[in-house]
Amino acid sequence: MNQSNVLRPPDRQRVDEQITASIADAILDGAFPPGSALPPERELAEQLGVNRTSLRQGLARLQQMGLIEARHGSGNVVRDPQQLTHPAVVEALIRKLGPEFLVELLEIRAALGPLIGRLAAQRCGPEDDEALRAALAGVQDADSAAARQAADLAFFQVLIHGTRNRALGLLYRWVDHSFGGREHELTPAYDEPEPVIADLRAITEAVLARDDAAAAAAVEAYLLASALRMVAAYRSQST
Repeated sequence: MNQSNVLRPPDRQRVDEQITASIADAILDGAFPPGSALPPERELAEQLGVNRTSLRQGLARLQQMGLIEARHGSGNVVRDPQQLTHPAVVEALIRKLGPEFLVELLEIRAALGPLIGRLAAQRCGPEDDEALRAALAGVQDADSAAARQAADLAFFQVLIHGTRNRALGLLYRWVDHSFGGREHELTPAYDEPEPVIADLRAITEAVLARDDAAAAAAVEAYLLASALRMVAAYRSQST
């Protein structure tokens, strides 16, 4: 592959982020295999049509993601993306692989559902009950798809807090953060309020009743249904 043709010039807004995305995409496409060195900074800057300062900011982002590492005498060396778990790397994979990878990510999210529901029903206390009722009211009061999406995230923050399992919270947040800056592409999944409100109400009622089996089933059902809506929304935004 001709490496001089794999890097697209960034637009002039958020230049360092565009530089990061361009080089990350080239790495994910295999233009720069694991273990290889990126071209020298001067050459990269010329290919991308950017100044060295912006380029270095973009390269610093790639280092934070773990996609490259600076090695003395070797320059910026590419690491194996498949061994990385940084949310920004996962977000880049969503951008490159599209709905298929999004489905895989949402399968993980849905698989956490039964555990979230069961532990919440078993461990929530009175203060959690009030917070969950308030979170459900926030979803019901949302007056737009974007507001409903934000309220849904807030609802699950409360629900997961009630599980008293910090590792579970980290796993769920990792999946959510993996969407990176692309949450807006999933917002149409919240266009219709009825299924969202009905399913979150079922979760709330099961948790408040301390019915761990019903709560497990309700959370899993909601995450599976919302995954279908998200994939449909993503496909519609991508066409």
